[in-house]
Amino acid sequence: MVENHVRQALSERHGLSFEKQFLPLTTGGRHEFDAVAVDGSIVASIKSASGLTARGNVPSGKITDSIAELYFLSLVEAPRRMLMLTTPEFHQILCKKLEGKVAPGLEIVCEPLPPDVQAKVERVQRNASVEVFPVVDPVTGNV
Repeated sequence: MVENHVRQALSERHGLSFEKQFLPLTTGGRHEFDAVAVDGSIVASIKSASGLTARGNVPSGKITDSIAELYFLSLVEAPRRMLMLTTPEFHQILCKKLEGKVAPGLEIVCEPLPPDVQAKVERVQRNASVEVFPVVDPVTGNV
């Protein structure tokens, strides 16, 4: 759902179709990228990380995951290489954290989701957060 939206937005913006695809890396390995233009001119990874964590902290794991995607983007040959983020808050956090630290030729782009899609993503993220950090009722002690 998220990746399809971003691929569609890229397609409309650049007049090309995009698909998920494994590409060779300059190191000899391969990596799957979320949005590759049919002519190979644009390669993108897509992340829909939320901003701060449920407890109000900077999302260090999500930042690390995004840095890993930037690393793989640095190892693929294409005229344009982009990390597409769907949450403006996370985009701001990551850009501030990585200011002056992103390899030349890589772009960090914000492509916000439509409100209905974003609401579904937020529900999934909330449910995942509750699984990791269950909310305990302070009176009963029940989860």
